[in-house]
This record gives sequence, C-alpha cells and structure tokens, in this order.
Amino acid sequence: MKCPNDNTEMSQVKIEGHYGQPILLEQCKECGGIWFDETELFSARNGEAEKIEVLDSKSLWTPANMVKRTLRCPLDNSELFRFKDRYFLKGIILERCLSCNGIWLNRGDFTKFQQARQKLKRPKEQGSQDKKLEEEIKSIWAAHRAETANNTLEKLGAFLSMSIDRATLRPLEQSGNQSQQGKTGNSILDILMLVLMTFIRWI
Repeated sequence: MKCPNDNTEMSQVKIEGHYGQPILLEQCKECGGIWFDETELFSARNGEAEKIEVLDSKSLWTPANMVKRTLRCPLDNSELFRFKDRYFLKGIILERCLSCNGIWLNRGDFTKFQQARQKLKRPKEQGSQDKKLEEEIKSIWAAHRAETANNTLEKLGAFLSMSIDRATLRPLEQSGNQSQQGKTGNSILDILMLVLMTFIRWI
C-alpha cells in the first residue's frame, strides 16, 4: 500500500483495540503518517499511539513535510478531504476518504488525537454554582422523601390534573387543599427545572 503523501511503500504496524482486539494499521516510515481503515482510529485503545510513534518522538510535535497538496486514498485512489468541524480537536489534521471512510493522519497526530480524547473524558470539577445547584436538588428531593409514598402519589395525581398557566408553566393559583397540592406541584416542577439546568451546564 502506497503512502498518500510521498508514495512510499507503507509497512504494517500492530496496535491493540478495545477488548484486546488486534488492529493492523499502515504506516509510512518516511513521513510517519498513518492510514486507518474505517472505524480503526476510534477503536484503538488509549495509549497505543505512543507505541508506534515513539520511534520518532523528537519530531512528533513538528508538522510533517507534506509532499503533495492533493492526497489520494491508498485503497481506491479517491481524493482525500480534510475534515473540518469547529468542535473537532484543534491542531489535528485529519484527511478522510469519502468513498471507503478511511482516515489519514500526519506524523504525530495520532498521539495528539488520543491525548486530547483522554483529556475530554476526565470529569469536570464542580464549580460553586454547580455545588449549590446540586444541594438544592438534594434538599427538595429529601423533603419529598420525608412524606409517605401514598401521600406523595396522591398529591402528584392531583397536580397532574391541575390547570397550568401556559406562559409560566406553573399551576394556577387555587385555595384550600388545592393550594397545598399546587405547592407540591411547584416543588416537582422545581426539581425538574433544576435537573434540566444541571444537564445544560454539564453538556
């Protein structure tokens, strides 16, 4: 298989995928670029990039010398197109074949790709607002758990049958026992709104 960049004969390198499955990639010894068949890039176990790019570790972070301006797929000779997306990892050049869905990465980009993905998997530290929101959810939820199951279900059923103000999505003001049911309904809405706010902040 010929290198899309400099037409050098590429050699096979073996890495490990998820669940220990072996993956055979094609790598150019001259420019260091790597060819991935469809899904192979995303199936590679984290840390495998360093195993096959460590031989040229001093130049991993140096941009590869691109011989050709137009790269072609080593499988079907289709033109490779640079993947562009504002949400894609910055500083990584990914060339893709629209015919076979193969992917070409320049020297060092496989390592950058895996390291960047690993950082994204790390849980975000909670800020003061996140912690306050979590405490409010726990407080409201604890108040409801203090009531008996039957009482809660009874109030929930009454709430679901109440009239709702379409502008505020809140129950309409009522008196007596219905007012108490409205408070329960408001509390339930408060929980749902807090959970929704938490979800939006964590996306």
